[in-house]
Amino acid sequence: MNKAIFLDRDGTLNPDPGYISNPDEYWLYDGVTEALSKLKNAGYLLILITNQSGVSRGIVSEEQLSAVFAKMNKLLADGGVKLDGIYYCPHHPDYPYKGVADCNCRKPKPGMILQAIKDFNIDPSVSYMIGDRTSDIKIGLASNVAPICLQEKPFEGFESIPTFPNLSAAADWVLNKFACNVHKKFDK
Repeated sequence: MNKAIFLDRDGTLNPDPGYISNPDEYWLYDGVTEALSKLKNAGYLLILITNQSGVSRGIVSEEQLSAVFAKMNKLLADGGVKLDGIYYCPHHPDYPYKGVADCNCRKPKPGMILQAIKDFNIDPSVSYMIGDRTSDIKIGLASNVAPICLQEKPFEGFESIPTFPNLSAAADWVLNKFACNVHKKFDK
């Protein structure tokens, strides 16, 4: 089985100005490619898990979303990183999209992660969900994947969730935890 890092997009990989529809307005936070490269080199699959309700709201077309994803992938590739999968939910309960308003894929529901686990033969017990919102924490918990929050301080009610100011710090924590577990494993 594989291990994976599930990643939110807006607010985790890039700033979140709200409903990015123009690829020229998309850029990565400093340190993202370096952090993802370290995780990839440690054997983690990198899988994007993102709500994109701008599609159902009519703010972002599927073509525009594809162009933004293409820009994201190019920026990551320029830094030597390739995502293994991209899962997005275009739905919103108040804005039915193609006849669907209530779905199992909109975070915090676990549909996207559960599908990725199946598609990539992932062991959730050695995987992490990294994001900047409570919906990212909740999808991790709902799919038995350890959540990591990117905020300056923990969200109320989620104080036990590892919380870091950026993806670089979170990646270092994961890699240190992994190194400690490997060390303990070989000591016995």
